[in-house]
Amino acid sequence: MSLKVFSLYFSGFLYTLLRFKYSNWISVKAWYLAQRKKQLYTSIINSQNSYKNLNFNDYYAFHAALTKNISTKSLQLQTLAYIDIFDEIFANETPDYLISIGDSRLCMEIAIALAKTKKIKVRYIEQGPFNTTFFDDKGVNANISIREKDNYQSTKINEHPISDDKASNKIYSRSPIYRGIDMVLMTLFENTAFYPPDLKYTDLNSYRPKRSHPKIQHFYHEQMALLILQVPLDVNMIYHSPNYKSHTEIVESIYSNLPKNLKLVVREHPLYTNKYEDSLYDYINQNAILIDNSTPLDLAIDSAMMVIVNNSTVGIEAILKYKTVVVLGDAFYDNPAVCIKLENKKELSIILEKAIENEPNKAKIDAFKQELFNSVLLKGAITDNPLQSSITIANKLLTNE
Repeated sequence: MSLKVFSLYFSGFLYTLLRFKYSNWISVKAWYLAQRKKQLYTSIINSQNSYKNLNFNDYYAFHAALTKNISTKSLQLQTLAYIDIFDEIFANETPDYLISIGDSRLCMEIAIALAKTKKIKVRYIEQGPFNTTFFDDKGVNANISIREKDNYQSTKINEHPISDDKASNKIYSRSPIYRGIDMVLMTLFENTAFYPPDLKYTDLNSYRPKRSHPKIQHFYHEQMALLILQVPLDVNMIYHSPNYKSHTEIVESIYSNLPKNLKLVVREHPLYTNKYEDSLYDYINQNAILIDNSTPLDLAIDSAMMVIVNNSTVGIEAILKYKTVVVLGDAFYDNPAVCIKLENKKELSIILEKAIENEPNKAKIDAFKQELFNSVLLKGAITDNPLQSSITIANKLLTNE
């Protein structure tokens, strides 16, 4: 079985090329095709909503949500170019599998949509919790197949046993040169027309300025609700957050609906410490809400009466510690058997009151854990050195599992 790699970023293209493997910088290829066929594509955009049986306006929502500085027209042109490219690829050679790392970038969404129309098997890969890798045939994040199941009665024994202990695996030491080149290209061309629109503003963590926030304190006791923040402009906030569109809105909503006897403690995402929007810190300061990023996460979870998440992976960590977890958005673990799911934010006050009295069902959590670890998680993170999950995935593909 052969493998062809299509890379969004130059770093991936260069890495594969230098190892004498098939390499394709797909985002730039699409950008070039969009420029070359701009007149034709513009005519299509102005006269119809679908192209080659795909509604091309359905596939760039993630990128449009990142910023208002990307024109809709440029995303539409890029979309049509991707449709042509993958339509030609699948016409010339029918792969046994399309493997997608993630499921929500423009390039991936187009490739997946076309693969499905041609009955090509699709498999999805994503970093998982507890040094694991998600591997599924439905999607990742809130699209994963385990969300379709109501009862967990898995008896399958995983050939690579997985534990929810946080193993200290050796991390692959990535050369800074590859990522450095990506950052240079982004800096030079992101604000120009010479940069693929679906790459623009996808690296917001790289240059977002830090802001000040209230001094860190340690104030953990049994009457504390721990609210976990996550990266603002990622797919989980854009695609899988039906109730809230910003972290300011989340904090305001939780604080105003929290039972009076509870103290709210906010924990920022490690990549976004001091980097959230000004309105968030203004609200926190005005209401003397505590931020604590320094207490070990395990201790913070253990000390909380409840853990509140939108769809952060911290949610599954807290669930497997038999902690009451309130889930505000859509997540792979948001089954009501193991957490308290908010369906309508008008009911938040009721949900939080319910959480105070909630007693997690350990048997159901154990069953969910077994199903999760045996069905969609593979041992080993995608950053491990050496890689474990890639070998397992290769074997599964070769044996059509």
